[in-house]
This record gives sequence, C-alpha cells and structure tokens, in this order.
Amino acid sequence: MPPVTPVPNDLRLNGKFIWYDLFTSDLKAVQPFYEALFGWSFHETATGETRVLTIRREGVPIANAVYVNETKIKDGASRWLSYMSVADVDQTVLRIEQNQGSVYMPPKDLPDRGRVAVVKDPEGALFAILTATGGDPPDPAYDLNDFLGSELWARQLETAIQFYQALVAYEIEMVDVGNEKDYHLLVRDDEPRAGVVQIPWDDVNPNWIPYIAVEDVAAVAVRVEVLGGRLLIAPDPEIREGNAAIPADAATCQAIIALLF
Repeated sequence: MPPVTPVPNDLRLNGKFIWYDLFTSDLKAVQPFYEALFGWSFHETATGETRVLTIRREGVPIANAVYVNETKIKDGASRWLSYMSVADVDQTVLRIEQNQGSVYMPPKDLPDRGRVAVVKDPEGALFAILTATGGDPPDPAYDLNDFLGSELWARQLETAIQFYQALVAYEIEMVDVGNEKDYHLLVRDDEPRAGVVQIPWDDVNPNWIPYIAVEDVAAVAVRVEVLGGRLLIAPDPEIREGNAAIPADAATCQAIIALLF
C-alpha cells in the first residue's frame, strides 16, 4: 500500500479524513469510468493475493481500488471506505466499543501505510481509522478532482454527533446549505473535517460518502450517464443551490458526492 502522504511529516490531524479505498468486484468497469470522469489514473500495486490499483491524481496517490469477490459485497455493489486520522487506533477502538460502536476489522499494521482498523458507528455506518506511518496530508491540500472530505448520512443526528465527538472531540457548527436545515459540520482544531446530515429516504442505510471537488457539477452529471453510470441525485436548485450531485459508477458504486469547488 502506498503511504498516505508522499513526503513524510510529523503532522497528526485527528478527525481529518485522509485516505479512501474503493472496494469493488469489477475493476474493469470502475477504472475507465473514473479515468474519464475525474482524470484519475490507475496503477497496479503489489500487495500479495489481493489485486489493488493505486488511484493517482496528477501523479499523486489519493486512493486505492481494491478487488473484492462479489459474494463478499452486498448486492455486488462497490463501496467507498473513508479513513479517519486518529492518534491511537487501539485506544480509539476501545472508545468505539464503549460508545455502542463495533469493530468490523480489528487493528492491524499495514506496511508503509500505518495502523488501521475498520469499524462501525452505532447505526452501522462503516469507516476506517488510521494512524499513518508517514504523517497526515497537510491543510489545505484540495484541488479539482481531489477528495474534499466525507459526509455522514445518519438517521439519529444527535446520537451520531455524540458518538463521533467521543472519538476525536469534534466541535459542532451549524451550516446553512439551503433546505437542509439540520446540516452539521464536525470541526477539529478550527478546521471543518466532515459533514453530518439526516438521511432523507427510508431505503438508504447510514453511511459515509466521500466528497470530490469539481469545477462544473452539471457537466459531471452529464458525463456520468454518458459513461454508463447513473445519478442517484441530479443537480437540483433546491439541494445546495444546484452545486452537488451524487453519481454511481458503472459497477453500481454506493455513492460519491461531486461538489462545486
């Protein structure tokens, strides 16, 4: 696995989402989709039996695409996994269990990456916690077609917020984003690290969804369908003033948010 940051440093930005993995049973479908949609490139990474492609933006690693047998992925769908930086993975796992969360994959050390665990919050939203070997990407480090962070879709807002505050001592800020009156920002050290919104549909499970910075949301939405993907949410003036869309890739990716940068 490539390191989270190409140049090692001593930064530890607790609560920041610093890495992303796409787990999919169809690498052949997702690779050309994201190459054409965001201009990313995919590169084989030697990791043993599991096939892993490192995703690069302008030569810089930003994520992995990981092959998973379709029998291990619910409904055969792809899934994005967001990695939260923490100071101590093992201690954070204890806090997760003490606050009604659960452990999906126990802590383990990954060469060049760091110590990691995959966990669930009380509502079942899956995410990873990571103490990166080479430090965290500095702020700010956002560009077009890069990850901006992640957003939590929750059913019980207060329960979710209290859980994540117990993990990394987030402060909470309310943000006006149009008709989403209960939009919260999780803030750590005066930097917004994630958003939290109540799920507006009955058939959607709690989950973390990555943001991607784009220059033209409407143009991205058109390209999604041309490339064989589909729009879970099309640009809509009543949703963040039309500055967001949620596409699914050609292998039925769970979701990713294209957000005006």
